[in-house]
Amino acid sequence: MYRATALLLVASTALAQEAYEGAVRRDEKPPPPEPQMTKAPQLLRSVEPAFPPEAAAAKLGADVTMEIEIAADGTVAAAKVLSSEITPAAEGANAGANARSSAANGFGEAALAAVKQFTFSPAEVDGKPAPVRIQYTQHFVFEEPKAPAAPPPKPITFKGKVLERGTRKPLPGAAVKITGTQAGAAADANGRFELALDPGPFAVEVVDSGHEPSRSREILHPGESLEVTYYLMPKQFGLYETVVRSDREKKEVTRRTLQREELEKVPGSFGDPIRVLQNLPGVARMPFGIGALLVRGSSPNDTGTYLDGIQIPILYHFGGGPSVINPELVDKIDFYPGGFGAEYGRAIGGIVDVGTRPVIDPQWHGSAKVDLIDSGAYLAVPLGDAVSLSFGGRRSYVDLLLPLVLNGQSVRISPVYFDYQTRLDFHPKGSRHAIQLFGFGSDDLLKVVFSPGGNSSDIQINNHTGFQRLVAAWTYRGDALANRLQLFAGKNENSIGLDVLRVDQDDNVVGLRERAELAFSPWLTGRAGLDVQLTQSEITVRAPPPPAAYRGFPGETVSLEDPVTSVINHDNFPYAEWLEAQLTFGGLKVIPSTRIEQYRVSGLWRFAADPRLVLRQELGPAEHRTTLKASVGLYHQAPDPGALRAETGNPDLGLEAAFQTSAGVEQQITDTVNVDVTGFYNRRYDLVTRTNATVTDEDGTIHRLNFDNSLLGRSYGVEVFVRRELTSNFFGWIAYTLSWSEQKAKDQAWGWTAFDQRHILTLVAQYKFGNGWELGGRFRLSTGIPTGVYSDATFDADSNSYRAIGQSGAAREPTFHQLDVRVDRGFVFDLWTLGLYLDVQNIYNASNQELSFYDYRFRTQQAVPGLPIVPTLGVKGTF
Repeated sequence: MYRATALLLVASTALAQEAYEGAVRRDEKPPPPEPQMTKAPQLLRSVEPAFPPEAAAAKLGADVTMEIEIAADGTVAAAKVLSSEITPAAEGANAGANARSSAANGFGEAALAAVKQFTFSPAEVDGKPAPVRIQYTQHFVFEEPKAPAAPPPKPITFKGKVLERGTRKPLPGAAVKITGTQAGAAADANGRFELALDPGPFAVEVVDSGHEPSRSREILHPGESLEVTYYLMPKQFGLYETVVRSDREKKEVTRRTLQREELEKVPGSFGDPIRVLQNLPGVARMPFGIGALLVRGSSPNDTGTYLDGIQIPILYHFGGGPSVINPELVDKIDFYPGGFGAEYGRAIGGIVDVGTRPVIDPQWHGSAKVDLIDSGAYLAVPLGDAVSLSFGGRRSYVDLLLPLVLNGQSVRISPVYFDYQTRLDFHPKGSRHAIQLFGFGSDDLLKVVFSPGGNSSDIQINNHTGFQRLVAAWTYRGDALANRLQLFAGKNENSIGLDVLRVDQDDNVVGLRERAELAFSPWLTGRAGLDVQLTQSEITVRAPPPPAAYRGFPGETVSLEDPVTSVINHDNFPYAEWLEAQLTFGGLKVIPSTRIEQYRVSGLWRFAADPRLVLRQELGPAEHRTTLKASVGLYHQAPDPGALRAETGNPDLGLEAAFQTSAGVEQQITDTVNVDVTGFYNRRYDLVTRTNATVTDEDGTIHRLNFDNSLLGRSYGVEVFVRRELTSNFFGWIAYTLSWSEQKAKDQAWGWTAFDQRHILTLVAQYKFGNGWELGGRFRLSTGIPTGVYSDATFDADSNSYRAIGQSGAAREPTFHQLDVRVDRGFVFDLWTLGLYLDVQNIYNASNQELSFYDYRFRTQQAVPGLPIVPTLGVKGTF
């Protein structure tokens, strides 16, 4: 409360002076020398004076000066107060005259009471102990009372984690309360909490918004600590997880990006997000749901397919089956129906780039799926804070089920496919560098054996497609510079066999992709890269020689001689340099780019320079933004390798080309609803087509060209995309395409391409009711593809075939329409979730006609129906 201090003042003693004067008067002799103090008294023991209560109440202090008589032995013989001066020692001290007077008396009494208990060392005069008088000042200083010191903290005896049930994700901020007490804690970013509790039983309540509370009773034994894990059930299990993603900057006229969270449960996709591509604007429908991509009227071979920027030969098993990548690895899908930048090339149609996701997580994750078509599994294993290893795979068992529904006596069928993925991610926290090793592959094998009439004359069809890739990637992301370098190697395997005819092609592939981006200023960004790929192919053809003396009539079985095997080797070495700039002026973006492509195919060089330009103008606020956009560009691709073979094709073929243009507008209606309308016109030229033309060599030899670059093509139309983006319980879109796709040979009239479809409408909607229930639907309607109208045929003896009388493409197949429905039910356990789903295609069993064909004399037409109602039941577990 207060502090008392003292000041010791030593004076000559009055007693010694009086003794000296008395001696002088008695003797009346000359005075002796004055006595001298040879040793001053020293304070040996002090006593702290009591602070007067009335002075403390008034927040007063004082300086009390006293005269003290110290005896020859050092004790205090007497003391008296000379003065007591009051001081306001603290802010807020305010006392009247009476209070000050009373306080002065109190300070004097307290000071005298304390001083009388002091002890000094004896003072000495002329070397002998003597009594002395001194003045001593006692300082009284008022101080505010201090709070008592806090007791030492109790040891942590109760700790644990709060996780979401089923996903095991931490719930930061969850409140852990001890019922009936003030004790409580909030979970940190990792879901952990700690409390110091006394031994004994207690009740715990864990609360978090969006989750059901958890209540339990625990017992803490003396001398022990307790560690627990609480799993909270989501209040609305089954609703979409809110995924916050920053919008990627658009530098293309049309890029449609779909996230994995909104793709896995679209009806008709069987849980495969990549199959959803077939429901986007600009993509025509293939018969029987075959997975080939017909983009803006181009051929299926005109669209490039990529995985993490590395080109792959196929995207779907058996053309229309599931994709070749496990769905758990898919993060997003970028689809460019046209007008893509210089980073991509070797395609005159569109581009699909599937991006996989790195997994750097301290927890294990995995899933397993089983349905009536195939089974798949995925596992992610953390190897420390910066390293993760992921595995994925899938295997079909259609080969086991199809013989049960087909006539096994006449048809033996054995289709099987599998794929695999292994990925290692290294990305230290806070580092600008990341390293990835990614190995993946796919294999499709189809064997069909027909036994006509049940006899022993079997006809076999064999088809095998497979590929493997190993990719090493290094990524750097700095403040202004970003760089990604990828090295890859792998193999492609393709085989097709029809009875005694068989063609096998094995490719060895190595390559490099480099992409660098540098922000020079807020208004200028530059991008550049390399795209190099070397493919060495060995083609083995096993075929019987043509009959020498007899040519059979159409439909007649001909006895063939023993097959002959020939081997063809060729290389394909395309490489490209590309450069792109982005200039930003307010809401206007101007993106010029160019791609220089060099092709070396079987020793012959081909070159292409592809300039491209994209314009984007943004108007208005972000919540209701309007974007005007346009693009123009040149694109090239190499002909199919089969058409370049010297033996059966034309090695002098040039590159195929396309001039693509587009313009449109994007309108943000609300935060989650946007509309995109894009018109396009693509002119394709120097397309490869078969020809009966002949050329004469320098030595006079005449031979057929087999193929030339004389085909022209064009497509034009409008795409409309109305999208309700992923929210807590609903997403969907309306995709409509109005298009024309035509082609013609030189000096001929334009005609429809084989897959021209005038109207293509797709409606997709998915709603989650909570508690694990989800319902989705997909409705598709499209104009039928062109077909011929023939009345008869004439026999051509020179070609040993019938020539149709009629017009090709004069009619169309009937309009296609189909509704697919999917129902999901999820169950949540502490450490994992279980999902059951029923995916029904063509739920109202529409009788769609996919194709029609004539007999070899063009007299009888036969319709090929589409798939009937096809239900698929599956189960998936995730942890």
